Amino acid sequence: MMTRIRILFSLAFAFSFGSLCSGAALADNEVTRFRVGVAIGTQEDAREQMEPFRVALEKIIDRPVDLYLIDTMGGLVEALASGEIDYARLTPTAYAATDALCECVEPMVSARPDEKTDRFHAILVAPKKEELTTLQDLKGVHLGVEDTRSVAGYRVPLANLKYEGVDPWTHFSALIQVADGVEGARAVLDGRLGATLAWSTMSGDQKSGYSAGSLRDIYKANKRDLGKLSVVWQSQGIPFSAHVVRTALPDDMKRALRAGLMELKKSSARAYRAIEPDFPGGFIPVVHSDYRAVMRTYDPDLQAVFGR
Repeated sequence: MMTRIRILFSLAFAFSFGSLCSGAALADNEVTRFRVGVAIGTQEDAREQMEPFRVALEKIIDRPVDLYLIDTMGGLVEALASGEIDYARLTPTAYAATDALCECVEPMVSARPDEKTDRFHAILVAPKKEELTTLQDLKGVHLGVEDTRSVAGYRVPLANLKYEGVDPWTHFSALIQVADGVEGARAVLDGRLGATLAWSTMSGDQKSGYSAGSLRDIYKANKRDLGKLSVVWQSQGIPFSAHVVRTALPDDMKRALRAGLMELKKSSARAYRAIEPDFPGGFIPVVHSDYRAVMRTYDPDLQAVFGR
């Protein structure tokens, strides 16, 4: 799951900000065909696989739907921002990048891995000790971080800690790269690190490491180790995906689309699986502020935290 969550989208796309924002907003009477962009990567049968979703959308909005197959998520962001497509399924980071570029899209729904889990969090894990319960207690320790492309293991926690007034580069004595949150947690357990960044759904049974994430993986490897760790800090919850439309679309179309997507798993399980094969739990409604933790990674006032 985290392979998909960790995709990085830099603002340094190979096109100008001006060109991205030059697409003219569609007037209500111009939306005769609905343009849906899909990032396909190397999938050769993407059009065939996405056909059930395309057909379902036509029923939802009562308009013809055209699929635009785009190689990369970065290309999908560009197409949205320039007005070449009306709708796309993005990662949280890609949504934040698009918003930073043009402020021209809004989220409709997000998929979830199961019916009880709808968010994931960046977390900071430390040894479970009475004297280590706050970030201030961890001042001066070595902190485990993932590489600079990681969303939950680097970008979100660093930006949000900075936003909360804790500069990771001065608060901790050193940031030490680890492969992932599990490796970082093991380094905490054996004393090589004072704390580490990781990720968790923070929902489900706490005693078994919640429903998914680094703590869950630690529990499955050795149940006793989980009791030696504690979560000292967590980010705001982040939805797992973002189905977005251009803000310029008519409001009645957006309302119909959100309502139809909310029922999609029930009305057409095949169409739902076509667009969300990795998150079978169905759609939930989302709004712009639900992605605030990720959007802070593109805040110009916080960008310096990544440049050291």
